[in-house]
Amino acid sequence: MRIAFRTLLPFLVPYRGFMALVLLSILAVTTAGLLGPWLIRSLVQTIRLSAGEPAVWFSGLSGIALALVVVYIVRSAGQFLNNHLSHVVAWNLCHDLRTALYRQLQRFSPAYYASRQTGEIVSRVIKDTEDVEPVVADVIYSFVVSALLAVGIVVVLVQLDLQLALLAVLPMPFAIAAVLWLTQRILPAFDTEARRSGELSALVQDNVAGIREIQVFNREHHELGRVHALSHSYAQDQVHARKLLALLQPIIEGATGLSIVLVVWFGGQRALRGEVPVEDLVAFVLYLTIFYQPLTMLVEVSEMFQRGIASLKRIREVLSLEPDVADAADGIDLGRAQGRVELDAVTFSYDPQRPVLHNITLTVAPGQTLALVGPTGAGKSTIVGLVARFYDPQFGQIRIDGCDVRQIRLDALRRNISMVLQDVFLFNGSVRENIRFGKPDATDAEIIAAAQAANVHDFISALPHGYDTPIGERGVKLSGGQKQRLSIARALLKDAPILILDEATSAVDSTTEAQIQQALERLRQGRTCIVIAHRLSTIRNADQIAVLDHGRVVELGRHDEIVAHDGLYRQLHTRQYALAE
Repeated sequence: MRIAFRTLLPFLVPYRGFMALVLLSILAVTTAGLLGPWLIRSLVQTIRLSAGEPAVWFSGLSGIALALVVVYIVRSAGQFLNNHLSHVVAWNLCHDLRTALYRQLQRFSPAYYASRQTGEIVSRVIKDTEDVEPVVADVIYSFVVSALLAVGIVVVLVQLDLQLALLAVLPMPFAIAAVLWLTQRILPAFDTEARRSGELSALVQDNVAGIREIQVFNREHHELGRVHALSHSYAQDQVHARKLLALLQPIIEGATGLSIVLVVWFGGQRALRGEVPVEDLVAFVLYLTIFYQPLTMLVEVSEMFQRGIASLKRIREVLSLEPDVADAADGIDLGRAQGRVELDAVTFSYDPQRPVLHNITLTVAPGQTLALVGPTGAGKSTIVGLVARFYDPQFGQIRIDGCDVRQIRLDALRRNISMVLQDVFLFNGSVRENIRFGKPDATDAEIIAAAQAANVHDFISALPHGYDTPIGERGVKLSGGQKQRLSIARALLKDAPILILDEATSAVDSTTEAQIQQALERLRQGRTCIVIAHRLSTIRNADQIAVLDHGRVVELGRHDEIVAHDGLYRQLHTRQYALAE
C-alpha cells in the first residue's frame, strides 16, 4: 500500500494548490460536524435552565437556531467545494497517469508486446487509471474527515466526562482489529478481480478482432464457452470480494450500538443520580452516533479504495519497468544518414536457449540494395528488426554510417528509416491521414506523388471521398493489395535514406508488383534498401543477395553469381520457376 501511494504522490504535486483548498473545505465540514451536537447540548441546557422564563428561553433558542443555520451553511458550502475540487484534482491526475502510462508503453520494444495481450495493456491504460479516481476524490477525503472527526469527538467526550468517554471507546479496539484483519484479505481479493477483468477484456478484444476467423472456422460455440468461463470466474471473484466487504458494516454497526448501550445504561443511572447533567448525556449519545461514522465512511469507500490500490499496483508495475531498448545517456543525433548499414558478427535470440541469428556479418553501402532470402524462420525479419533497433543483439554490433545504433538516439535512428512490414497496419482514419502518417507536414501534392509512385492514386481517386475516404479500423474496408500499396506510399513519403521492405509485394498481383518494382527502382537512387522477398523475381537486380538458413548466411553475392552454384538459392530459384510454369 505504501508503494502504491508513493506512485501516486508525484502526480499530486502539481495540484497542491487545489489540495490545500480541499483541505480547508474538509476542516470546515469537520468543524461543522463537531459543532452540531454541541449546539443541541446547548439547546437542552437552555431549556433546562430557563424553565418558567420564556424571554430567556426564546433568546437562547434564537441564538442556537441562528448558530445551527450558520453551521449547516458552512457544512454545505464545504461539501460542495470538496466534491468539486477533489474531482477536478482526481480526473486531471487520472489524465496525467494515463499519459505517463502511454508514454512508458511507447518506450517498450516489440518483445514486451509479444508476451502480453492487447486487451490487458488497454485495461491498464483506461480502466486502472479510472479506478484511481475515487481514491483521490473520495477515499482521501473520507480518510482525512474520519481522522479529524475521531480525534475531535474523543477530545469533546473526554472534556464532558472521562468515565463515560472510556466506556464509549471500549469497543473501538476490537472493531479496528476486525477491520484490519478483513482488510488484509480484501486487498488480495480485489487484486485478483482486477487481474481477471484484464484477462476478460483481452479475450473479448481478441475475439472481436478475429470475428471473421471465428465464424469461418465455426468456433463461435467454443469461444462463447471461453468467454462464459472467464466471465463466470470474474463474477465469482467479485462476489468473494464483496462478501468480505459486507462483513465490515455489521462490525461497525455492532461497535456503535454497544457503545450507545453502555453510555445509555451507565450514563442514564448517573444522570438520574444527578452526577451527569442531562444535556451532557444527550451530547454523549449524539456524538456517539457520529463517533463510529469515520469507520462507517471508510467501509463505504473501502471497495473503491481496495480497487484503486490494486490498480495503482498494476500501474506501478508498468511505470517501474525499464525498457529493454533505451537511449544511451550520451546518445547522438546523426542528422540525415548517408545510409551505410553494417552488421558485425551479430548473434541474437528471443529465447536464450534458442538463438535466431548466428554471427551474421553483412555490409550495405549507401545507395545499394541488399536482398534477404531464405525459408520461413531463417531470421530475415529479425535482421531488419535489429537494424531498426526494435531489439538489441546479445553479441556483435549494428552500425549506421560507422556508428553503433545503441549510441544513436532512437528518434534520430528511426527518422532515417522507412519500413513496409509484411503485416500491414493502417489506422482508423482517412486515406490521407494514413499516408501522411509518414510525414505529418506533407502537402497534398507530396501525398499524391507518393500515392502515384506506389501505384495507388487511381484507386484512391475512385473512392467516394477520394483521399478523405475513411478506411475503417486496420483498413478493414480495403483489400490486401490496396493496404499494402497504401503502406508503401506512407513509407515513400517519409523519404528516409534507409528503406526496409519486409515482403512489401506479398499482397499484390503480378501486374501491380511490376509497377511497384519500377517505382522502387527509381526511388533507390541515393537510398539504401534492405529487401525481404520470397518472390526471387523481385530482387534479381539487387546489389547483394544474402541467403539465410537457420540464422546463418549460407550464400552471399549477386543473383547471377549465386544462382550458378548448386546451393540453397538455386534450389529456391528452381522451385519457384517450376511452380510458375
